[in-house]
Amino acid sequence: MITMQGVSYYQLNSSTTNIPAVTATGDFIDGFYGVDGTLEFLIWRLNLVVAGTVNQTTDVSSLITKFKLVIDGEIMYDWVCGIAPDNDSAHAGRFGYFINQIGGRALQVPMAANATSTDMFIAIPVGAVLSGTPRFEITYGFWDANLTLGDSATITSGSSTFWARFNPNTARSTRVLSATSFSHGSGLTEQVVCRVPSMPGGYTLEAVSIQNATDNDDDFGTDGIRVLALSQFSMPISMQRWANNELGNGIMAVAPTLNGGSYAQSTHTKRPGILNIPLYGLRAGDLTMMVSNGTNSDTRLYTPVMTAPLSGVQAQAPVQTAAVVGNTQRSILARTEGDN
Repeated sequence: MITMQGVSYYQLNSSTTNIPAVTATGDFIDGFYGVDGTLEFLIWRLNLVVAGTVNQTTDVSSLITKFKLVIDGEIMYDWVCGIAPDNDSAHAGRFGYFINQIGGRALQVPMAANATSTDMFIAIPVGAVLSGTPRFEITYGFWDANLTLGDSATITSGSSTFWARFNPNTARSTRVLSATSFSHGSGLTEQVVCRVPSMPGGYTLEAVSIQNATDNDDDFGTDGIRVLALSQFSMPISMQRWANNELGNGIMAVAPTLNGGSYAQSTHTKRPGILNIPLYGLRAGDLTMMVSNGTNSDTRLYTPVMTAPLSGVQAQAPVQTAAVVGNTQRSILARTEGDN
């Protein structure tokens, strides 16, 4: 049991087999028991050793096909990727982009394109009070690693490790619900209803993440997207990217092929193929949008993100004098105010 007050870290599980490979892996399931405490973040570390002719073009989160988190039988996250990355894609990984947009922190150690290792940390906001030897079931998979590590690269070893960051000052619980798919017609503006099930405990809608089934193209029409609960008018996609502060260099990821790639993260003003729209704590319920589509007949995934108030468990003995407040709602809203 975690008895420290304030922020603390605990390694939950590590696997040397459930890692990316040069052929698509299918699904892995990591099942393990945790410890008591207020779980602010589940931190996923992916560490790989790469050999052969290496040409890394982006971060390893680009290879994640899905991520499903279940704790004590309750589904906390059910995220799926809309499409595999293009060969030698330089765009930020979709899962990393998504996590950074909703108040998490997905960062990879910068490296050169020919580097023989990768080391990425993905802090996934959860917000859950754990007790009674909690059980974790985590399902995830990977695309073909050669897509972003180099056509002739091989993976010689690695690890997939899950850590917990406990914080009794965590203010909100986060849930990522199953996506609603919609097949769009060419050149049409259509009504999309993103299904949101009934949720207990005061859950509100904080964001909807929209993925296109093309890695490098949004293919929205000129009218963009209208969220009926937020606007009487359609908002162009550039305005949506202003609203979530992507235009303020709000996307950060490694760029191995840029200036040697070894010293700093690279910032961007968009990530084609995926867009996060802040919803400002809308009352929970089905979300209706008018979406203008471009010239292709695209299938998109609409993934809702919800939060609810959470009261963490405080330990008795004071240890830290500064409180870190975990709040996904606040993090998403901060981006709309120009704070990355």
